[in-house]
Amino acid sequence: MSDRSEQFGELAMHLHDQDGVLATVEGVLQFAVEALHYDHASVMLMNRKRAETIAATDPLVTLADQLQVDLGEGPSLLAISRRDNVLVRDTVGDARWPKWSPTAAEAGIRSVLALRLYTAHSTSGVLNPASSEPYRFGEGEAEAAQLLALHASIAVASARQEESLKLAVDARKEVGQAVGRLMERYGLDAVRAFAVLKRYSQDTNQRLSVVADLVNRTGRLPA
Repeated sequence: MSDRSEQFGELAMHLHDQDGVLATVEGVLQFAVEALHYDHASVMLMNRKRAETIAATDPLVTLADQLQVDLGEGPSLLAISRRDNVLVRDTVGDARWPKWSPTAAEAGIRSVLALRLYTAHSTSGVLNPASSEPYRFGEGEAEAAQLLALHASIAVASARQEESLKLAVDARKEVGQAVGRLMERYGLDAVRAFAVLKRYSQDTNQRLSVVADLVNRTGRLPA
């Protein structure tokens, strides 16, 4: 087995052991810098159809990401919309993004490889290796970066699923406790208490878990 294969094997195990999306993404970025020797790297994830930088190796690449969001153009946004990887050999003279390219170049970002993170059905985000040198990402490095993006896609999807399941379990516990409090305070049975909680949630246009948290903190529903 080659050293690179061993590195990616260890990465897969390391990411599997991380607790949550942020820790998973930080593990990806640590590998990008330490094993693949990238100057800079960031991960942007989709949140309600908007790309947000979840973690970055340094403020410079965070700035480059935010410029894309503010200007509405750039390689990461193109990777998301086109559902494909995007290579920027040199931001100086790259006419695809007339606002972002010169601003990024002036800030010190000269080359970028925007790698799509994805699930079976959608784009989940972008991994952005970047460099202060032009023409940084050759064919061999691009291949390693794509493999890293694949590992990141799988790990982030798994971490998100685990977080969603945990939130669902926590919400059920919260609602169950609130039902118990309403039963005790108002002398209701479980069915009636849950119906009251649900009706209040609908009438006030608040999530059931939010209403349940309110009941658990105050011991009653607001008047």
